[in-house]
Amino acid sequence: MGAKDITEKILADYEDVFADIINGVLFDGEQVLHENELVNVKDKSQYKFDNKIHEQERDVCKQWVPYGVCFALVGLEHETQPEPYMPMRIIGYDGAAYRGQLTKSEKEKPNYPVITLVLYFGMKHWNKPRTLFECMDIPERLKPFVNDYKIHIVEVAFLNDRLHYFHSDFRIIAEYFINKRTKTDYVPSAQEIRHVDEFLKLLHALTGDDRYGTLLHTLQMQQKREGISMCEILDRVENKGIIIGEKRGEKRGEKRAREMLNQLNAILLEQNRLDDLKRTLSDTAYQEQLLIEYGIHENQECCNIEKQIPEN
Repeated sequence: MGAKDITEKILADYEDVFADIINGVLFDGEQVLHENELVNVKDKSQYKFDNKIHEQERDVCKQWVPYGVCFALVGLEHETQPEPYMPMRIIGYDGAAYRGQLTKSEKEKPNYPVITLVLYFGMKHWNKPRTLFECMDIPERLKPFVNDYKIHIVEVAFLNDRLHYFHSDFRIIAEYFINKRTKTDYVPSAQEIRHVDEFLKLLHALTGDDRYGTLLHTLQMQQKREGISMCEILDRVENKGIIIGEKRGEKRGEKRAREMLNQLNAILLEQNRLDDLKRTLSDTAYQEQLLIEYGIHENQECCNIEKQIPEN
């Protein structure tokens, strides 16, 4: 996913968020996996193709190690658009993780399963293959000899009925995307965001709205890294948007007002109406009368030149 991928995985890499996602998806919100049981793994692997060595790396990957024994290796991948060959990509990650358990240092230890979840942030259902068979046209006579492979897609914007399973910053993100998809009146949660920087970076990356990036910069300058909710974020972002819009509108009005006055002044000079020109400098009512007389006024709502032109 490129730049977005780099940004998204920062939030999910926190143990509390990672554990919350796994408990919500795998265990229906039951607190089975605890954040202090997670061990970071930089899951890089290589494969050879066309006589060249290529490297692949998961977005986020952690071992679940309760009681000092690895129960599972869990990976998270992030997508904003359906990926047509996702099963082939995932089987590469999972296969490399299983192969790694056969290394000299690992093969004396108990083997453990590998689980990969795809966090999908799209507004429409995932409509690309979810199995290896769906990625290709396999002749019926060959199918008995080909092992299928299924991937697990978490459609974040469709977690309506499962939202209560989550409790971390991920819950607030999911709530935001659910409301963005359904376009219902959004009443943000009062829950405080624990990882403010990474939360705003994620929203900025996924929405493309620069206001989240601007707010992040403001909060960093204020050294405010906690104690903020989604409600406060939206208040700041939306109010800032209104202020910017008003300022832009004011500038457009000022520009149009100056153009109309310049046009009127040019006409009065051309007709040698110097007394009228002097009068318009102090008599705004007469100024508006002449604008209407010469057809320069477009409508009554934008004709108050005194309001549009700032004082020097």
